[in-house]
Amino acid sequence: MTKNKWRTLCITSLVILAPILYGMSVYGQLPARMVTHWGADNQPNGWMPKALMVFGLPVLMLIFHLIAVGTTYYSDRHVQMPQRMERFVAWIFPVITLVAYVTTIRYGLGDHINTRLWAMSLIAVILVVMGNYLPTVPAESASRLTFGLHLPWRVTNRAGAQKTLRVLGYFYVASGVVMLLSLFFSPNVSWAALILFLLGQPVILGLSYRWTTRK
Repeated sequence: MTKNKWRTLCITSLVILAPILYGMSVYGQLPARMVTHWGADNQPNGWMPKALMVFGLPVLMLIFHLIAVGTTYYSDRHVQMPQRMERFVAWIFPVITLVAYVTTIRYGLGDHINTRLWAMSLIAVILVVMGNYLPTVPAESASRLTFGLHLPWRVTNRAGAQKTLRVLGYFYVASGVVMLLSLFFSPNVSWAALILFLLGQPVILGLSYRWTTRK
């Protein structure tokens, strides 16, 4: 792994852990049990002890971050990934951690937080950016890394693999836009947008089998 990659990994890891300082500064003002999950209607439906939230959440996110970045760097050893895609993957969990941590702490301090707005907006932005980057990923890497859609078969059709990444890109951008638009309607619309996104990925995965294995 190059020095630049090590530097990026160190910086992003520190960004994930840095919010702990903010949590410690207001620790005495936080309730013993903190809300850590909300429904689409902004009603709390999940709690955890204060110490676990303040110190444990960033550590858990750091673990996910190391797995995601490590997978990307490992893939790059076989098929070179675009640098901007690597940077995007490296900053996903730091951004998510900052938004999730700060909003949770502010809610614990008594602020009114529209969690649906923050959550859906964050997911939508990530999907739109990811959708724009996916078509730039080399077709050879389609079987190793498609951001949650790992292809369990050998890719033999380069054009088909590139088509899969392109269709995924369109799908991610469209899903992100729909999620943003859902904020203007009832929470049920946001739930529907999330469900359609989750159901749409297996459909594309099924189609990609024909595209990537057909000679």
